[in-house]
Amino acid sequence: MEPFPWWNPKQQHLMEDAKAFADASLPKGEEVFWTQKFPSELLKEVARKGWFGTVIPEQYGGLNAGVTGVAIVAEELSRVGSALGEAYAVSMFGGVEQLLAFGSEEQKRKWLPKIAHGEVVGAVCITEPSVGSDAAGIETTARRDGDHFLLNGKKRFITNAGLADIYVVYARTSEKPEDRNKYQHLTAFLVEKGAPGFSVEKINELSGWIGLPNGFLDFEDVKVSESSIIGQEGAGWKVMMAGLNFERTVYSAGMLGPMRESTRYAVAYAQRRLQFGKPTIEIPTNQAKIADMLAGLSTSRLLVYHAAHLLDEHKDAMVEAATAKMFTSETYERLISDSIMVMGGDGWTRFYPVETYLRDAKVNQIGAGTNDIMRLVVFRGGLKTMAKDLKLPHRQLHSKLGVPISTNEQPPRLEPSEDNMLKALAEDYQVNPGLFMSREDLKERLVDASDEKLDQVLKNLESKGLAKIYRDGHGTMALAKATFEGLRKSGPLEKYKWYPEWLSKDYIF
Repeated sequence: MEPFPWWNPKQQHLMEDAKAFADASLPKGEEVFWTQKFPSELLKEVARKGWFGTVIPEQYGGLNAGVTGVAIVAEELSRVGSALGEAYAVSMFGGVEQLLAFGSEEQKRKWLPKIAHGEVVGAVCITEPSVGSDAAGIETTARRDGDHFLLNGKKRFITNAGLADIYVVYARTSEKPEDRNKYQHLTAFLVEKGAPGFSVEKINELSGWIGLPNGFLDFEDVKVSESSIIGQEGAGWKVMMAGLNFERTVYSAGMLGPMRESTRYAVAYAQRRLQFGKPTIEIPTNQAKIADMLAGLSTSRLLVYHAAHLLDEHKDAMVEAATAKMFTSETYERLISDSIMVMGGDGWTRFYPVETYLRDAKVNQIGAGTNDIMRLVVFRGGLKTMAKDLKLPHRQLHSKLGVPISTNEQPPRLEPSEDNMLKALAEDYQVNPGLFMSREDLKERLVDASDEKLDQVLKNLESKGLAKIYRDGHGTMALAKATFEGLRKSGPLEKYKWYPEWLSKDYIF
C-alpha cells in the first residue's frame, strides 16, 4: 500500500520498515494459528525496533511519529496476526495515551521511557462481569486508606491479561450521588503486575484472536499509592473518554492488515484457479466481489488515517474515529467473507489464513465500543458538528409557479401574537404540509420573542384547538403545527388550493 500524501518523511520511512518486518514475519505469525502460543519473540523484536515508542515524544525516548505512526505499525503488525497486532495496539491505548494526556511529569519520566524501549507492555481494564458498554456503572472500588487506596473487584475481557506489566484500572472512588451525576465517581489507577492481591483469575477461550491472552483479573485489597492515580481522583471518566478516539482509531488500523492479506489471497487464488476452462478471476461474480473488496479496503484506510491525522493535529475526531471503527469493522467482515467465497472450499480450510481472519470479524464489531454504541456516537456527534449544514432551508411558495421551493430570503418577522403565530404555522403548512415547526423555526419568524412569550402564545393556541404541540422529554414545547381548525381560522380554503396546469378542470371540485 502507498503512503498518504500528508504523511511526513518519518511516517513514510516507518511504513517501509514495518512492512518489511511484517513481510518477513508472516510465516511465524501463521505458526501461531496452529500452536496458539503467543509470539513473544516477535513482540521482543517490535520492542527492539522502538515501535512501542511510536507516539511517545523524543524527550522520553520515543519516535514522536504521532497517532499516524501508531496506526501504521498496528496495520502492518496485524498482517502477521491478531496476537501480535492486538498486543501492540492494546499497549498503546492501555497506558501510553493516558500517561501522555493526563500523567504527571514524574509518571511520564518513570514509565514512558520503559514503554518506548519495550521494557513494559500495557493493558486497559474497564469491562467487568456486570459492566460492559455502561462503563459509568463500574463496580470495582478503590477505598482510600491513608495515602494509599485499596482496590477490590473484578475485570474481564482484558486483553494482554497476564502478558502486560502495567494495567490502567478504572475504579469507583465515590458513592455520592452528586459525584455520580457529574461523572466524578471514577478514578484511573496504574497498577503493576505482581502487586499483592492482584491476580489473573481466568483466561478466556475465544473464537478468534488466536494466541492472544484475554481474561479475568481479580483485585483483593490491592494496595496502590496515591501517586499511581492518572490525572486526579474523580477524573477517571474524563481520562477514559479522552482516550477513546485514539483507541478506536488504532483498533481500526489493526483490521486493515488482514483485509489486505485476504484481498491478496483472493486475487492470487482466482488468477490461478481454473474452472470452466478459464481462471476464476474472469468470472464476473468474482470480479464484482474483488471490486467490492478493493473499494472497501481503500475507503477503510482513508477513514482510519483521516482520523489519525485529525488527532495528530489535536483536533476533535470523535465522529471520525467512531465512523472509522464502525465502517472498517463491518467492511472487514464482508471483505473476508467475500475472499473466502472467491476461494471456495479452500478458503474455508485452515490451510489458508483467511479462515482465521474471519474468526476475528465479530470481536472487531464489539471491542473499543460496540458498533451500536458507535452509531449513537456518530448520530449525536454528527448532528452537533454538522448542525449548520443540516438546518432545514427556508421554503416559500414560488410567486409564479405557486409551488414550494427553497429560498435565501428571510421571511418577514412578525410580532409574537396568536394571529401572527397562526399565520406562520399556516404558511409552513403550505410548504411543509407533513411537518411541524420547531421552536427555533418559530423564533426566526417572530420579533424578539422570549421563551416565556412563545410558550404563552403556543399554550393559548393549543387550548383553543388551533395548534398541536409536541413536548420533549424535558417538557419543553419543541414542535408546533396548526390544526385543521387553525388553518381555517388563518385563511380561506382558496389560500391553500393549487393544481398543476395540465390537470383537467373536470377533475376539480
